[in-house]
Amino acid sequence: MKIPRLLFALGGFVGLSALAIVLLSANRSTLINWQIERGVQEGVASQEISSTRFELIFCGTGTPQFFPDRSQPCLGVIAAGKFFLFDAGQNASRQLSATASPFTKLEAVFLTHLHSDHMSGVADVLHSSWLMGRQHHVNVVGPPGTQQLLDGIHQGYSNDIEERQRVLGVEYLETTVKLGQATEVTIDNEDAVVVYDADGLVVEAFRVDHPDWPYAYGYRVSYGGKTVVVSGDTKYTPAIAKHADGADMLIHEAVNLDMMEQIASALRQFGGPVDPDRLALISAVHTPTLEVARVAKEADVKKLVLTHLIPPIPSNFVAEQHYSSGMDDIYDGELVMARDGMRITLIE
Repeated sequence: MKIPRLLFALGGFVGLSALAIVLLSANRSTLINWQIERGVQEGVASQEISSTRFELIFCGTGTPQFFPDRSQPCLGVIAAGKFFLFDAGQNASRQLSATASPFTKLEAVFLTHLHSDHMSGVADVLHSSWLMGRQHHVNVVGPPGTQQLLDGIHQGYSNDIEERQRVLGVEYLETTVKLGQATEVTIDNEDAVVVYDADGLVVEAFRVDHPDWPYAYGYRVSYGGKTVVVSGDTKYTPAIAKHADGADMLIHEAVNLDMMEQIASALRQFGGPVDPDRLALISAVHTPTLEVARVAKEADVKKLVLTHLIPPIPSNFVAEQHYSSGMDDIYDGELVMARDGMRITLIE
């Protein structure tokens, strides 16, 4: 009796499975249509921004080195009903899409300096936001050399733009609307310079110390009584504490010297294409973790967020605790290790 019962049970299972396949096939169009409609609805909703909202989107927390958990530097800021970017390295567009960022509301891109990992994604961000429906100018603000970057983008994308307009009949404005226009800022002293002031949002640029770059900037972003300071790439400099004084949040790059030395030691032991001594040169133009903590303490900031982590580390608690070891002995405020996709809201 056991075998017939087993065969009956198996037959019933196969029958139910076949029925399920038939039902799924019959309703496939309905299911796909629902998914399409839902995707469009969510996409449209993601482009709507509250006029009072002040939110940060970490779309890249890594370095020039490819690392699965961390894309090249990119920070999105939602404020005053608009969307802004601070740096846009490789993979910026994909990360912004993954976080449902309001691409079509992109108002300006602020570049800290012109290292490739901070600007290699600018062209795609400008182009993608236009394809998604942006119909207004985007100002790309940065140090001397920013105009050259934009000129190259315009030249490189000119055939693409012409073809799309010809085939699709897209009748937007001149090329600068599609691919942005440059505003170069030259700062030769320690004072901050206002580079954006509209609808209650003020963005100021100030010089930092990134050796071999004559112009490298940090940014102070103020809106709704809240202030966020972005360090950009820099070695330790009093300028950060000066311009971040009393800020609600300091977003600062960091290098863990012990981990860099461990990597250099392993390279000396096992060999490889990278000169181990090169790592010391990299460390010398960035800010060690303990000095970042000292800056945050000097500035008396409420929250310190580490990004542009050198070397890049996995996005997990153990790695992050090891990376930031000793910082809480110096800075007693809130310490956050940024991760790709992380969002922090300052004003709802």
